[in-house]
Amino acid sequence: MPLAPFGPYGFNVAVLLISIMISVSGILLALGYAIDDKKLKEIGRRELYQSIVNGILVGSLLFLFINNGPISVLVNSLMPKNSSFSCPSYMSGNAAMCFAYSYLAGSMPYTFMGSVHISLLEEITFLISSLFILTTLLGAISSIEINLLIVTFNFSYLLKPFMSQINYIIEALSATAVSISVQAFILVFASLCAISIILPLGIILRTFYPTRKLGSFFIALSIGIYVILPLSYLFDATMLNSYSTSYNATILTISTSNASSLENQIISSQNNRNQTSIVSVIESNASSLASSLARLVNSLITFISELIMQVFILPVFSLVITGISIKEISELLGSEASFGKFRVL
Repeated sequence: MPLAPFGPYGFNVAVLLISIMISVSGILLALGYAIDDKKLKEIGRRELYQSIVNGILVGSLLFLFINNGPISVLVNSLMPKNSSFSCPSYMSGNAAMCFAYSYLAGSMPYTFMGSVHISLLEEITFLISSLFILTTLLGAISSIEINLLIVTFNFSYLLKPFMSQINYIIEALSATAVSISVQAFILVFASLCAISIILPLGIILRTFYPTRKLGSFFIALSIGIYVILPLSYLFDATMLNSYSTSYNATILTISTSNASSLENQIISSQNNRNQTSIVSVIESNASSLASSLARLVNSLITFISELIMQVFILPVFSLVITGISIKEISELLGSEASFGKFRVL
């Protein structure tokens, strides 16, 4: 974030417009007294007050959002001890924003309250890739049919139910990955545009009477998505710290290893003339694979049920908190934030 939080031109433009409006309101006020027009005097006085308020607002926001200013100090003070994370340089001025991005889609492991984690998107992407490998192996095994003199082996009846459940789990994980990506993009947009574009635009719009309420809303919006939204993710992560939703990849590794072992055993059995030995070994390996797949599916369902809270339920909670904050700040600045049907906010 630059030294002036209004971008390269936002501060200068805002000061220039406020100066112009002070001059215009002073002229209107002088004309009102000169011709003794009560309405003109009221308009001039009102616009002069608003211009002064806008000047105070610009100075206050500049002081609050400057690098290492009160907002940065406040956000840093709320970060738990024994926490460290990395993020793109344009997020470095906001520790909560940096944490929220690392928590959702960061490419590097991060430390939160003394525990090392990887981002939700990276964990889900790795899990989906591993499940694709497993389903490929299972598909290859299910397509094999072994005809022996004693018995015929067809593995499709054994594996298709598991493959169907795993494909459903992959679809659910893909949906969570999309949700995480959208949330990460919102954070990127907020870090790039909230203070450098939306905030100065709000100040400029608030300078003029016809767009005053819209400008107040933009100011509230910039504060909400830049401060309140990332802090809500910090609050969510603190609540979830009592239990971990990290998936234990051991079961997946065992299932993949068992599937690979069974496939190799089936291929090598073609040259083995001892049919009794073939039946015994294949039955043993197939039983081990079915058992490991059952444990895998159960553990994945548990993981997804916990993941839904992180990816869908708590983000809705974060949006509600952010929406309420934007509404209250807008009203404080003299605007009315309407959210359509969500008037409960």
